[in-house]
Amino acid sequence: MSFVPLRGIRVVDFTRLLAGPYATMTLAELGADVIKVEQPGIGDETRHWGPPFVHGASAYFHAINRGKRSVVLDLADPDDRVTADRLVDSADVVVESFRPGVADRLGIGADRTRARNPRLIYASISGFSQTGPMAAEPGTAVTVEAESGLMHVTGYEGADPVRSGVAMVDIATGMSMINGVLAALLERERTGRGRRLEFSLFATAISSLGTVIAATSAGGPASRPWGSSHPSIVPYRAFAAADGHVVMGATNDAMFARLVEALELGATLGAERWRHNRARVAERDEVEAILGARIAGLVVDEVVERLRAARVLAARVRTPEEAAHGELAASLGLITEDDGVSIARSALGTNGTVALGRAPGLGEHDEQVRAELDRT
Repeated sequence: MSFVPLRGIRVVDFTRLLAGPYATMTLAELGADVIKVEQPGIGDETRHWGPPFVHGASAYFHAINRGKRSVVLDLADPDDRVTADRLVDSADVVVESFRPGVADRLGIGADRTRARNPRLIYASISGFSQTGPMAAEPGTAVTVEAESGLMHVTGYEGADPVRSGVAMVDIATGMSMINGVLAALLERERTGRGRRLEFSLFATAISSLGTVIAATSAGGPASRPWGSSHPSIVPYRAFAAADGHVVMGATNDAMFARLVEALELGATLGAERWRHNRARVAERDEVEAILGARIAGLVVDEVVERLRAARVLAARVRTPEEAAHGELAASLGLITEDDGVSIARSALGTNGTVALGRAPGLGEHDEQVRAELDRT
């Protein structure tokens, strides 16, 4: 049974880059009609983030803009401003990611649009918030990871700072926006009125650091990068096997005992002194050295089989390509193919949401959308 709860909801998308487009694409997957408004000639700059390019735009753009309709508007042009007004008046949700103040100057700010359309839900995405000492600064994932402290705890101690392998701050901000929009739509059913919502990458990053901030404020050690390890659990990290890497973890003492037995390390790690996690954390280097030496002599498959049979956390470290084309992703229907390009569906895709079509060409739906506006 299909899951399209937002059928009949129109989203006008003035966003670009990643957080906003990812969020609006997910709303499209839930059935919303998403109209992406782009600047003439250039469009969303991620169209040009390549190579590789497919169907006239970057693979990056196609991954986060599927299922939308594209309209080109020059918001500095009076005639196009009229079209933008009509488009916003027809909308249930407007999402924008301009620098603070720009939407107001272009005539599509929250106060003006919500005065025209009181049922409108207006969501803004920014790097460092709409107000505050850094509001005017351009904020992308890498600058926000640096300013928030997230980059400080990523990578390995003594090495250069490392950004996340993918822009998870953007993705998480987009997910927060989805939650806010869905809640506001529910609220509107009761009140008949829309709401102004604001989301920033910085707020998302700080929120994601909640356990680190709490631990250090409670007297724990100063924050630092831990590589693949966990500051409060041992073992819980990646180890090198003879033919690759494996992640293992023991989140409680009973699981650690089973790990010791599965790897036949009772003569060393079975000592009473390491029975409890607190002691293992205090003597992390010695515990991990024993584990590392044992695992280095085994192949990945054997380590994983032994530990999973003993109900211990274990996983192969795969490449994204291996995972995308593996049995698990296939069984969940997470990957679709479009002329040889592998497209990952959102996690909602396992719940019967819409299988989205290809990302639009720049201005592909100009005539269609303008004709719809003329009929209303």
